[in-house]
Amino acid sequence: MFEHASLDGERCRVVNAAQAFLKPEVLELREPKNSLTAAQSCRTQYAVVEDVLVERYLPPETQGDSWNHDGSAAPWWMVVGHPPHGGVVADFNKYIGGSYKRELKPDNNIVAFAESGEAIVYDGSEYALTRGSDSTEIRGKKISELRQRYYA
Repeated sequence: MFEHASLDGERCRVVNAAQAFLKPEVLELREPKNSLTAAQSCRTQYAVVEDVLVERYLPPETQGDSWNHDGSAAPWWMVVGHPPHGGVVADFNKYIGGSYKRELKPDNNIVAFAESGEAIVYDGSEYALTRGSDSTEIRGKKISELRQRYYA
């Protein structure tokens, strides 16, 4: 298990990955603001898919993993374009097998991963993915559009 001086179990902790396409551990950071406790604060999670660092922003644990305005499911994992080179996130990325450099492949520009690990590719004008449950290709100008079609 990842160990670091910044891990305090409250503001900064490691949790088990709930999705099989992720490496087994997820780094979760909670930054209390406006006199809120860590438990009442929103969460930023970092994980690694293959060798790519990804992140997502979640509501407080008391609310669950999906936002009120989007109750369909938890937010998708977005690729971190420029992984940090120092600090707890960088150390976690290195420990779990993530890369500091991401090779840009214009013909396969993966920008995020959907609920079941489907790669979301941006071709310069649209986002696209092939839904794992039925092999349907879904396209949209925005990720929010793609997400609506994914869960429709």
